[in-house]
Amino acid sequence: MRTSTALRTSPQSTDLSALLARRGTDLILAIEDGNALVRCHVSSAIAAAMLAPLKGKAAGQFRALPGNLVEIDAAVTLPMALRMMEAKAAMENTLH
Repeated sequence: MRTSTALRTSPQSTDLSALLARRGTDLILAIEDGNALVRCHVSSAIAAAMLAPLKGKAAGQFRALPGNLVEIDAAVTLPMALRMMEAKAAMENTLH
């Protein structure tokens, strides 16, 4: 899958899996007023790297999925979103 950026998600969409599939991506970053919404399905290793910058304050922002995947749906500051995406890229480079 490829990573892409979406400016806004559809308010009618409640199924993150379907939204990601329609966009052909594994991550959506929505930015508004200096805050960010990071929504993705990633492997558990990548999720651990992405959630590490939150320093344990990620409760309720992720859930385990079948097939060693994790869904992240986190509202964070823009700098934190950038750290999460950098961690994702670094882990993907390590795994490949």
